[in-house]
Amino acid sequence: MDEFIKLVLGDLSIPTYLAAFFFSFLAILVSMRIGATSRDKFSPATPRKFSWYFLFWDNTKRIGTGLILMFLFYRFASAAIGRALSMEVAVGIGFFISMGLDQAIGYFKKKFDFLQVDREKLIDKLNTKQ
Repeated sequence: MDEFIKLVLGDLSIPTYLAAFFFSFLAILVSMRIGATSRDKFSPATPRKFSWYFLFWDNTKRIGTGLILMFLFYRFASAAIGRALSMEVAVGIGFFISMGLDQAIGYFKKKFDFLQVDREKLIDKLNTKQ
């Protein structure tokens, strides 16, 4: 079992992965918040008032896909970019995923239904709270 864990995690410790996830997630959060500022406030597909709840729930599958991709990037960072994982690299990976790969995920979200969230239910729930 130790060999399996070593193969899955590589040379990185669990605390290193957790810290890297933390910094990458902050980068993704900043990117999502910046993207939300350009939303159409009068669109029926978004709540009238900005909502962190909506932002997270509308992007849950996208965030989940990003977490999987982050782990893969962390695990193979030294082979992919030629340097070991550091927290600076983790932030860069977070922005790369949120701004670069996120565009690809957005494309697949439009093309395939498996990444879709039922926005109407979510919007109705948020708008009735106000």
